Amino acid sequence: MLQKPRFVYILGVIMLCLWLPLTASSHYHTYWPKKPGCYGQPGEVVTWQYFWGHPFEMLISDAPPPKFFIRTPAGQKENVKLKEITLTDQESGKDRRAYEVEYRPSSPGDYYLCLEGQPQFIPEENILWQDYVKAVWHVVAEKGWDKPVGLDFEIIPLTRPYGWPTGSLFNAQARFMGKPLKGAAVEVEKFNGFFVPQDKMPKDLTGADNVPLITRVTKTDVNGYLSCTLDSPGWWIITVVHPHGKKNWQGKTYPLERRASLWVYLEPSPPSVK
Repeated sequence: MLQKPRFVYILGVIMLCLWLPLTASSHYHTYWPKKPGCYGQPGEVVTWQYFWGHPFEMLISDAPPPKFFIRTPAGQKENVKLKEITLTDQESGKDRRAYEVEYRPSSPGDYYLCLEGQPQFIPEENILWQDYVKAVWHVVAEKGWDKPVGLDFEIIPLTRPYGWPTGSLFNAQARFMGKPLKGAAVEVEKFNGFFVPQDKMPKDLTGADNVPLITRVTKTDVNGYLSCTLDSPGWWIITVVHPHGKKNWQGKTYPLERRASLWVYLEPSPPSVK
């Protein structure tokens, strides 16, 4: 049997090393309130900023026009004000298309800002993604945080998605078309809220980006339940991935993955009370 020259293997290793940093994290629909935290008052306007990109490093790509709505504590669906803005991607120095979302809650309770994405081609993956995303906004009263919002694919929190200190265990259930989704991959990633340059990325023992630490992965159990520990304060995105057949895109057929995401807010650990 003929053996491949040694330089072929070396070249392959070099190419793999060059490729790995590009896959440090996936693109997600990233949005967060301009006011820190997730608490508001009735009648007080809340404004979210939104971009399409990598939450951990805050790498920003041009965003397609998002379709947002609010699910109120009473279970009603309400429209929001959407304004196109630009955010600068610090890695490239380029201005990217992003959006601001504005809403004024009228009464106490838990509101969800929800996004319904259209199938979107991801050239790096040679795949189509269709996303369903939600983030909570708490207004005085604990009412509605554990209720479905009416998305085809969503994560139903069993642990309240706010008011927990750093290091808390978070529990939820993934439901696709209203039914528990078993054995699905779950991705967990922190939104830092600032640009993380390459030399500041966490590294593994080989010196490459520590991809498993940046985008953590678990799976749902046979009843669609998932658990994860969130170990630093701020916003985290939890995403369940479900391969769902194939779909035509610009004359070609690609695999389709549907993704359900939930944004969860962790508080700093409170000081000891003596």
